Amino acid sequence: MGEKPTRRATRSGPAKSSGSLTSPDHHGPAERLAEEARALLAPYGHRRDFRSGDLLWREGDDAGMLVAIESGRVKIYRVLPNGNAVTVFLFGEGDVFGFMPFLDGRPYPASAQALEDVTAMVVSRPDLVAAFRKDPEVALALVRLLATRLRQAFDRIERSSVPEVLPRVAAALANLVPEDAPTSPLLVVELPVRSSEFAAAIGVAPESLSRAITRLVESGCLHRLAPRRYQVLDLEALRRKASSVRG
Repeated sequence: MGEKPTRRATRSGPAKSSGSLTSPDHHGPAERLAEEARALLAPYGHRRDFRSGDLLWREGDDAGMLVAIESGRVKIYRVLPNGNAVTVFLFGEGDVFGFMPFLDGRPYPASAQALEDVTAMVVSRPDLVAAFRKDPEVALALVRLLATRLRQAFDRIERSSVPEVLPRVAAALANLVPEDAPTSPLLVVELPVRSSEFAAAIGVAPESLSRAITRLVESGCLHRLAPRRYQVLDLEALRRKASSVRG
């Protein structure tokens, strides 16, 4: 049990994020390219709802869909030979994903599962191929987005070799806060997956995640409400601690 905060959050539930939860910057190139891709794909897509726990596709499937999330969260994960699942990406509102097999003709390298109820624009393989033929800019936009994601993956690998993990954890928690959230009143955020999965997704060890969150609590940025639920006491301070992850 931690010390009670002096002020209470005015939101009753966890805040919904926008942009990739594993990206350190809501306004980075991947987010801008995803916005461009959504606009180009709008004439070819249709809205679809997924319930929490639904599988969008399984690793090895060769038929699937491009997904542009309007609300909700999706995790991308792989199952290791020992049966353990490893989270690779966590996607949220505004993200576009699921199109890689359409570009290289190979099966999905990982599974996708809704972490909560999800509403998304989806584009089927035939419709996406038709879009490529009709407007090459669609294909170029997705290739640029994929290339940017690859660069982000390299950045994550580089960051994972740095002993100091506090900025990465602060950035990941800050990314759970909506873009338009005010610095006051206070907010509540909740990890969308188990702590071990969240740690794997941002490239840190589970014990390092725990220590970093403890430091953020001790510094007055957060108050621990439950094992995966935190009250944001000082959003600006949290973002300042996250800023060094981009340097």
